[in-house]
Amino acid sequence: MARQAVFLDRDGTINVQVGYCGDPTKIKLIDGAALAVRKFNELGLLTIVVTNQSAVARGLITEEQVRRVNAEVALQVARESGGRFDAFYYAPYHPHEGNDPRYTNDSDWRKPGGGMLRQGAEDFDLDLSRCFLVGDAGIDHEAAKDAHPEIVTFRVPSKYPGDDGDHHVDSLLDAANRISAMLHESAE
Repeated sequence: MARQAVFLDRDGTINVQVGYCGDPTKIKLIDGAALAVRKFNELGLLTIVVTNQSAVARGLITEEQVRRVNAEVALQVARESGGRFDAFYYAPYHPHEGNDPRYTNDSDWRKPGGGMLRQGAEDFDLDLSRCFLVGDAGIDHEAAKDAHPEIVTFRVPSKYPGDDGDHHVDSLLDAANRISAMLHESAE
């Protein structure tokens, strides 16, 4: 049977948004985020980060810096709660900003495209119709629905305008609690 996952945006959902961050020392987890990741693990959900990192295309940071920041997020979550991520996918692209043709293109990996989620489904044999996504922006919701219209989305508070998302939650931990309740209801 295909597996279930929760896809998580990184900046503004797991860790505090600090602009184009290539410095692991600037990473600070949002309260409750580490516990939420552990809860997803305990629920048997694969926990996969999907993050736009257009700062690479813009020449502001390198892919190596993205990977170092991802590793720091994972380390802080593990230290705080014992939670773990199953994968990190990032989109270093921007359709028209930057001078490196490897990154200055219109990739469907860049949210609102669903490419990162589809890749996760392929890599981990996921049933996207039974998956979840938690993010802080409309493009997160759009990426989920682009990957599969039945992915259930949760939106955490953010500076981004809009009210899209299937559910509005107070935090990643609130989303984890609601997903837990939904899974228990569907198992009954």
